[in-house]
Amino acid sequence: MVHETDNNSSKTTAKIKNKGQPIDIADIDIALKMLKTYLDVQDISLLLSALETLKSEPQNEAYQIQVINAFDELGTLQGAVLTYAPYLNVFVSDDPFGDH
Repeated sequence: MVHETDNNSSKTTAKIKNKGQPIDIADIDIALKMLKTYLDVQDISLLLSALETLKSEPQNEAYQIQVINAFDELGTLQGAVLTYAPYLNVFVSDDPFGDH
């Protein structure tokens, strides 16, 4: 389900390695509950699906990349997502404009 080119694949991998934080299932559960409670589920369905998948195997890099890509696709909804699920900040790019 991860659709990437060689160019953005290396950038995404760098995003994961830059954070260096273990993924916590309990924090994913809290994020899912908050997002489902306060945001329109249809607007963030790809992110919710990616988080559910990640929950099954939190250290799986491919699943982490799915979450990053789904978050990146949210556009202006990223702020709302981070408001209700601040834990997802571990997936936010250290280079938001893709300069590096």
